[in-house]
Amino acid sequence: MRTTITTIAAFAIAGVATAHEGDVGLKIIDGSIVTGIVDDGPGGEIVLPGERVFAGEMFEFGGQIYADGPGLFAEVGQFPDSDLIFDFASPVQRWNGSGFESTTQTFTLEYGPMSATSPAAGSGAGFGIGVGPAGFDEHYDFYLNDAETGVYLLALDFSSSDAGIGAALTTYLVFNNGEDESVHDAAIEYVEDVIIPAPASLAVLGLGAFAMRRRR
Repeated sequence: MRTTITTIAAFAIAGVATAHEGDVGLKIIDGSIVTGIVDDGPGGEIVLPGERVFAGEMFEFGGQIYADGPGLFAEVGQFPDSDLIFDFASPVQRWNGSGFESTTQTFTLEYGPMSATSPAAGSGAGFGIGVGPAGFDEHYDFYLNDAETGVYLLALDFSSSDAGIGAALTTYLVFNNGEDESVHDAAIEYVEDVIIPAPASLAVLGLGAFAMRRRR
């Protein structure tokens, strides 16, 4: 299993929903986990908070439909010695051309010997991985079970074993298994605009115009 990953490279504007084909950056702000993307800073990569939608491409590997990202990244000094935990916020959903609907497909996430499969209904337990103040850059292995061509939405909730750290808002991973990229883009746009739309105050100010298309 992979336990090291590629780095995150993208741009985000805090508070404006944009999708990024890359890893999930994690930062602690005001005592809670916040997700974002990573850009090059003067001393290395830094997490730019405000992103909750991440895109991924799946491919066949060893007879299974697989992805090794989005992964997880945190800067040095962000997390204490603790476990970073993910849970499934909801069952997997599949894009039908105008929205997401229930599906029989599930995702299994693995990391070393640990494994968890998304629930058929409601929320479901995941597992934790050890992190610390040195920062981290890790990947789960994602497997699509009973795979069919399509675009799939996987919603994850990140939290910490440290009781003093609040959980993150739900993170949305939009995976493409063999669909045209225009279909993938339409599904991502739906998540951005309908599931987690930009705050109304930003729309009034016209800041939505700064939202960027995801990088290829």
